[in-house]
Amino acid sequence: MEKFKKIWFLFFMVLLAIPMLQNYTGWFREKPLNGAFIPAVKPELTIKSLWNETYQDSATAYIEENIGFHNFLVRFNNQLIFSVFRESPVKGPVIGKNGILFEESYIISYLGKTFVGEEKIAEITFELKTVQEILKSKGVELLIIFPPGKASYYPEYIPDRYKPEKKSRNNYEAYLENFEAENINYIDFNKYIIQMKDTASKAIYCDLGAHWTTYASALAMDSIVKYMENKTGKDHAGFTITGFETPDTLRNQDDDLYKTMNLLFLPPYRKIAYPKIQFNNNGEKYRPKVLAISDSYWWTVYAPNVAIPQNIFSNGGFWFYNKTIYPVRDPVQNVDAINYKQEVDNQEFVLLVTTEATNHLFPYDFCNKYLIGYEADFLTKTNPGDYTKADSMYMVFRQKSIDGIIQEINANEDWKNNIIQQAKDQNTDVNTMMYNNALYTYKIRAGVIK
Repeated sequence: MEKFKKIWFLFFMVLLAIPMLQNYTGWFREKPLNGAFIPAVKPELTIKSLWNETYQDSATAYIEENIGFHNFLVRFNNQLIFSVFRESPVKGPVIGKNGILFEESYIISYLGKTFVGEEKIAEITFELKTVQEILKSKGVELLIIFPPGKASYYPEYIPDRYKPEKKSRNNYEAYLENFEAENINYIDFNKYIIQMKDTASKAIYCDLGAHWTTYASALAMDSIVKYMENKTGKDHAGFTITGFETPDTLRNQDDDLYKTMNLLFLPPYRKIAYPKIQFNNNGEKYRPKVLAISDSYWWTVYAPNVAIPQNIFSNGGFWFYNKTIYPVRDPVQNVDAINYKQEVDNQEFVLLVTTEATNHLFPYDFCNKYLIGYEADFLTKTNPGDYTKADSMYMVFRQKSIDGIIQEINANEDWKNNIIQQAKDQNTDVNTMMYNNALYTYKIRAGVIK
């Protein structure tokens, strides 16, 4: 019995020593973890850090992150959670029925839990209509693109705990109604792809990913080209699908949800057929100037091994969430560092792309950024003869916005009383003072007054 205890003691001591040996020797090369995170920094021991206990906390985090076989142990733990409890070990991915993976943001948006409200959507629609008409007067076509959403496409696989039977009105449905009423230009690929669900010859979504497949996005890009040809009356550069290949591995974003979970083993999934794309972009074909302002769905077509926009449009510009510019410009990479209005005005088509998960963020502050630039240009014009048709449309938007601020003032007793007092102090009509305050507030919001 005593010998048995010694053997077990020795076994556990060796077991505990293995991570330490790996940490110092690095004999085994570990696969790095996926995802963005800030590595723990080795803390500096000082009297102050020791006294306030920040050293102890930092040292613990550093040791845990740098222990031997750390990445393997994380993946092992995550695999247990995934395989035994059928739950995602990290925030974001959701394991649906039949093992279909979802991004939770798609589910809650589809179910209407991120609905921004009818008033907000009507306001955004009015702004989009204004910008659409202003751009149209300059020869620029604004087009809203609704790609499919995985929750909309696979509602039958949403876990019961989300109570999909209690789905309510969502942003996507409200936008469609408002866009129809106000004649906003849009293409609804979500509806189109759901309608072809039972007849689609190739997968629209991979079981392990959140984004549409290359095949689904290629169908959409082909329709966008035809839409543009109808608007310009020209023969545009395009592409054809010459065949398909079905590799044993997944490409691009097709396994993005699986990767975020950092598992040991790849879950079972249905193989994906990838289209072989041949471009028709010779010198006789027209390549329009196109800017895409989009969420991550545009990466499917913009990926270097797909590169559809880069090959059929003249510049293939992509502003990720209306913030980061691609292709990267040196040293400029953020839209805040450019003449926003000028760049938008120089396009032939501007695409605003929003999918299920980002409908509550749409249109990524596009209207505000464009109209801020318009206000700055507008204030430089002093003669009636300088005003263009676009200026006239902007004036309508501007006045409606100022009227809205006046309504805000009247609804805020403190703000309203303060303006009444200002009018008394300056011996000025209250309505005039209220209008002046509303105009001043509008200019602040427009960014022309800091």
